[in-house]
Order: sequence, then structure tokens, then C-alpha cells
Amino acid sequence: MPYQFAEPLLPDEAQIGFDIRIPEDWNQYDLSSDGIAGLRKALLDAAASDPRQAQTVDELFQNVAQIAHDARSSGLLNAAGTFERYEDGFFMATVCVLAFKEPPGQDLDPIKLLDHVHPPSATEAEGTWLRKSLVELPESGADLCARMFGVADYRLDEEQGQGIRSVLMHTAFRVPGLKTRVLVSCSSPNVEHQSEILELFDAITSTAWFWKRLPDTGVPR
Repeated sequence: MPYQFAEPLLPDEAQIGFDIRIPEDWNQYDLSSDGIAGLRKALLDAAASDPRQAQTVDELFQNVAQIAHDARSSGLLNAAGTFERYEDGFFMATVCVLAFKEPPGQDLDPIKLLDHVHPPSATEAEGTWLRKSLVELPESGADLCARMFGVADYRLDEEQGQGIRSVLMHTAFRVPGLKTRVLVSCSSPNVEHQSEILELFDAITSTAWFWKRLPDTGVPR
């Protein structure tokens, strides 16, 4: 999922970009309102034979639609995911790439960025947990990376206590050469397989890398 940053302070013709590889059988999403609605309908049709699956998909898309609406105005660059049906259930997962500008006069440390991802209520219930750490991803080209991972609840309705429990992995990067931070956010509702899913998310995130093209050579670096 390649992306080139639009940065007015870069020299003419200089370019800085980001890319991450997703599994071959995953699909990159159209994040427009029509795109989200079409994806929801397709997944509901696929899950129509199982009322439990259909209800889970419908609840997830209440969340997805709101997140996509909010994120388009707050830094969402790309998103992709998969929905696979099996005899005994389904597997669903998404990966999103977001970018955030560093506030003027402040150093937005990647690990501090993660402090704002989930409210304390996300890990209040039994069975939920989140851990934070620094991680080394030298192939990415970023000098400092921070990660949060675990199982957390996302509240759809605070008053009624409705929510979705998901396996999560968020990895924050400094963009080399820019005052921008990138967040790769992975999630899946299949919490019964959290260890395997976290390994998958780690493998996907490990493919992230930054590139730059300077006007004097025109060669990616």
C-alpha cells in the first residue's frame, strides 16, 4: 500500500514515501462512504447463512463506518483487510495506515502517540490487556518505533455498554526527514486466536519501509 507524502517544505522534486506489503489474498479498501457501504453489504451477504456471523459483521461495520468518517479527516492514508469463511466460523482482519503531524514546538515521541490510541475503559473488562514497548524495525528506515499490542474493547455505545473486542497491534514510526508520525494499526475480532493473529500482524508490520528520492540523482534511497 504505497503512499507519497505531500510536504511543502521539501525541495522541488524531492519525494518521501511509505509502503507496506499486505498478504496477497487481502483487499485494499475504498474508504469513501459508498465504498464502506458496498463492503458491508458484500460481507453481510457472505455471512447470511450464519446469524451470529452476520450480527458480528454488522456490529463491526457500525464501528468501521464511524472510524472511517473520523479518520479521513484525521490522517487515514490507506486500509486493507480480509474476510474468510470456514465451516466453524470466519476470520476477519484489517490494517490501516495513518499519519499525524508533529504539533509546533513539540516532539511527538512515537510511544507517547500510542497513549492516545485507547481510553482506559478499553482494558477494564476481564480478558483484555495491552502492552507497550519500543521495537527495532531497521528495514523500515525509521530511527525509533513504538508498539502497543493486546486485546481491547471498543465501545460502540458507552451508555448501553455495547462494544467489540479485538486483537490489536499499533506500531508508530517517525518519518525520516519529516515532522510526521505514521501509525500502522492492525485489528481482528478473532480473539480466540490472539497469539497467531499477533504473529501475523507483526509479520505485516515488519514489511513497512520509508523511501526517498532526491532531485540530484532521481534514485530511490
